[in-house]
Amino acid sequence: MMDKLWKEISKVYKSFNDDLVAIEKYIEESIPVDSPPVLYDASRHLITMGGKRIRPVLTLLSYKSVSPQGTLDEVFPIVVAIELIHTATIVHDDIIDRSTKRRGGATVNAKWGDEIAILAGDLLFSEAFGLVGTHRNREVSGIISRTCAKLAEGEVLETLHTEDYDMTEEVYLEVIERKTASLFDAATRTGAIVGGGSKEEVKALARYGYFLGIGFQMIDDLLDITSGENILGKPVGIDIALGKSTFVILHALHHCSHGENVELRKILNKREKNSGDLEKAKDIMEHCGSLNYALKRSKYFVEKGKKELSAVRENPATKALDIIADCVLKREF
Repeated sequence: MMDKLWKEISKVYKSFNDDLVAIEKYIEESIPVDSPPVLYDASRHLITMGGKRIRPVLTLLSYKSVSPQGTLDEVFPIVVAIELIHTATIVHDDIIDRSTKRRGGATVNAKWGDEIAILAGDLLFSEAFGLVGTHRNREVSGIISRTCAKLAEGEVLETLHTEDYDMTEEVYLEVIERKTASLFDAATRTGAIVGGGSKEEVKALARYGYFLGIGFQMIDDLLDITSGENILGKPVGIDIALGKSTFVILHALHHCSHGENVELRKILNKREKNSGDLEKAKDIMEHCGSLNYALKRSKYFVEKGKKELSAVRENPATKALDIIADCVLKREF
């Protein structure tokens, strides 16, 4: 699916494939080979397995949308830092969730244990901050610092509300605003700032990233229920298995019949869930319209993000951002 998206972007942004190759090279070289080897091997593990790279691409495109003639060397430290921060958060997420699979392979904690995984995540954060610190724009470091705090807040909020099946939609939105949308916002905001965008352009691109991030996470929650492991690279139904209060699950509990509510809560509260439990939960969610509602709400936020692009000068990079928004709603990645 990512190849299809990148192909669509390259039709309007001719140098995109070359830029993407350069981004990958910078990211792969961002973690040195050093001692003790186990720490650096663990830190590079998910990076070398690839990934969607959607956040660094958003940073690059936001930069190019306001500075079409800008040099990549100006923005690449921030591009790489954004991806390292994202990678660090999922390394730590996998420890909290006791996950064993990520991107189609073993998680860092499954391969090296929780202790090494924690330190690998810390190293990724450290390398990211080092890259940000080399940039001449001091505003960027403040944004990245505040974003990392929001990411931590979002993780704690999600943990506090695990198995809280009476949680409101407003609280769910607060969780994903911090845990997901904040880094999308930082990606597009910092790209625009480094590119020298006007205040209006920086604000518009930041809001584009923010709304896109909310829609992206809602689709992610939906795909956890409807997709196969081959698409997401992690076990299907992991949110149900962990008792997470996602948007789809909450809607089902608030709108299904009494009997379905009892059945769904019974499944969610089971400590050990089998494939039959997951399929039954999916059937209930589908029957009460939760899957369609989640898609409708995600579309609402993505469309809000797209509208923000009207405040940014029209060029190939801006058109590429519009293509990404459209692809989020159709995503299978």
